[in-house]
Amino acid sequence: MQIGEQRVGAQRLILSSAAKDIARRVLGDGLEKKGSGRGVPKPYLGVVLGTGMGGLVDRLEEKQSVGFSELGWLPSATAIGHAGRLVWGSVENRTIVILQGRVHAYEGQPAAMLLRGIELFAALGVERILLTNASGGLSSDLTVGEIVILQDHIDFVRNVLPAEYFRTHEIQLYDKYLSSQSVRVAQSAGYRCRGGVYAYCLGPSYETRAEYRMLKILGADVVGMSTVPEVVVAKSFGMSVVAASVVTNLADSLSLSEREPVDGEDVCRAAATAADGMWTIIQNLLQ
Repeated sequence: MQIGEQRVGAQRLILSSAAKDIARRVLGDGLEKKGSGRGVPKPYLGVVLGTGMGGLVDRLEEKQSVGFSELGWLPSATAIGHAGRLVWGSVENRTIVILQGRVHAYEGQPAAMLLRGIELFAALGVERILLTNASGGLSSDLTVGEIVILQDHIDFVRNVLPAEYFRTHEIQLYDKYLSSQSVRVAQSAGYRCRGGVYAYCLGPSYETRAEYRMLKILGADVVGMSTVPEVVVAKSFGMSVVAASVVTNLADSLSLSEREPVDGEDVCRAAATAADGMWTIIQNLLQ
């Protein structure tokens, strides 16, 4: 099979009937303006909010939401800082749909469960997606709260998703134009932001000092436990993908034998400090 054939095949995925049913309910009922008698346009942007980013949903206008468990198809999120809700609303008259939290591979769900949120976005007609996460910083000049827009990734898990999704590795996964534009916009607004490479590990444990050194040698700038399966699936459905990682802890003192352990609550608080910068990126992607 030639690369061109792989590209075509990767974007001919069939949506499940469950995803289409939920999309019809959301677009036909959940997004209907009171008294208007008609639904609003399909979502212009889909966003997955990672650890510490959930508060961004409060900035939406005409916000509505429903829990994953209430939908009966999306798996419940159990990780700290993940509310597990589907949220929709508008920003400057543009419709946006958000997954307030995600399911990780380490939570014990079947592999197929990891892609259902992205599949729902595809059923809703989303063509542009922003994926966010919290990460450990590997580069010595990174700071806590800095946003790293992913240019590429190193996948240490790989076998989480069915093989057909990985045909997309033959093409560029991250949208170059939108990603570079996101960096420029955030920097122009005064926020620390740069491009970088993300290392995807299974978790849920944090990395050892030796693993940090290995990841730096391999060329990673940040490391985390999510996002890559969603990137692969979103690209397979033909979406334009931007991924933004918030640095919440640093591996700068690799030679120290004693160091304070990384705590989940601290990660949430550190990620939340980047909310304004992340919102700037969201607003730009809605242009």
